[in-house]
Amino acid sequence: MEPTEIENIGNSAWIDWHTRLQKLNQQAVLEASSMMEEATKETLISHGKLPVLVHEAICIQVWRLKIYPQMMKLEPAPASTFGIYMVLYHEAAAVGLLETVLFHEDGVQCISDVIIDLLQYATEQLTSLIALLNDGYLKPLSGQEMDSETVIEELERQKRDLQFDISMRCISIVRYLAEHMEAAGSGVSIATNLYKTNDVPSILCHLLQLEPWKKVNDKGDLQVFNFGRWSKPSVDDLSQIHRSEAQLWLCLRQLLLEPRLRHFYVIDEVRRTAFCRLQSKMTEEKIDQIPPLGELKTFLCQMAMGDYSSLHNRGNGVKAPGCTVIELVPQIKNAYLRQVHKRKKTLAANQLKNCFVDGSDESRRMAKKLLESYTSDAALALDSGGAKCAKCGDKANKKCSRCKSEWYCGRECQVQQWAKHKDICDQFAKLHVSV
Repeated sequence: MEPTEIENIGNSAWIDWHTRLQKLNQQAVLEASSMMEEATKETLISHGKLPVLVHEAICIQVWRLKIYPQMMKLEPAPASTFGIYMVLYHEAAAVGLLETVLFHEDGVQCISDVIIDLLQYATEQLTSLIALLNDGYLKPLSGQEMDSETVIEELERQKRDLQFDISMRCISIVRYLAEHMEAAGSGVSIATNLYKTNDVPSILCHLLQLEPWKKVNDKGDLQVFNFGRWSKPSVDDLSQIHRSEAQLWLCLRQLLLEPRLRHFYVIDEVRRTAFCRLQSKMTEEKIDQIPPLGELKTFLCQMAMGDYSSLHNRGNGVKAPGCTVIELVPQIKNAYLRQVHKRKKTLAANQLKNCFVDGSDESRRMAKKLLESYTSDAALALDSGGAKCAKCGDKANKKCSRCKSEWYCGRECQVQQWAKHKDICDQFAKLHVSV
């Protein structure tokens, strides 16, 4: 595991690395969700490899922003988009693995050298999430609209779906970094980034108002977002606070009750008004499920009354930082931007060859290997314990017998989805032919 150079994205060595990262992510989720010994986490930490995942996420972020648009200009109507989707998914796999491992304090300690880079990346994703929501991402698409999509429109939709998934995972990452800022050994720099540079409390407040974890589909049915998929909530789901909402509340509580708050953050009238609006969302049912939120509700009530000095004065021995002589700043993104400076078109032209199946034996072998990693039984761990129907999102137990890549709950959904699935099915089915 070594950080990727942007110019190597898509070549055979990088595809091997992508496959290994995908499997590491699957294994880590299996271990965490099954309460097994977390060998994947321990191995990554003991070998000091978590910073590599931070590099990978930021590398693909820069590729997505700088190289991908150039590739679309050079090839506006690609016959296959599987290779490009693979690169975009690499970022999601790296972030997913980070989310799983950073739950533990020793994971945060392992990335101490790059923690500011990760924090900057994660807060950028939260800002992108707000932009997605304001751009109508949660607006339902009808089956007819999806069926009429061009190849590029479908790829753009998939890119937005991955961006949404990554941003939702970054909510958890920001919470873990905020909770363990002292353990990371760079509390002042982290606090500066959270409070002054990015105003993360206001971002969290805005997301709690927008409620991005739920939407209404084109039939008027409520759906919730869990582990990368939208699905119909069960009765138990509706009675429980959503995982993403819980993470947002806990992160906001951590930041507003943090002893450093009064040294780094000024709660002016605009911020005070925004925070006070959250009181209506803090129901007794939520506090019963997450008791630590009771302290946050007390803080918000005092803020609404114009008196929150008592909470601000809980210094717990934390002194005002005064003048910071040395402060950590993010460096990884700028390093990748220097790699692509004045080379965007050249890199895009070269990588177009790597991102499409060209019919050669090597190309087909690598594509088949990738496909098997995406559709393996282990990959179902990322779907909250089972496959979901590609049409309706319900639990599925039947797989397309031709391409082996898509799941359905029954014949009716498979028939309805066929017009949309046909092209990708043709591509994947060819990969199952022995080379």
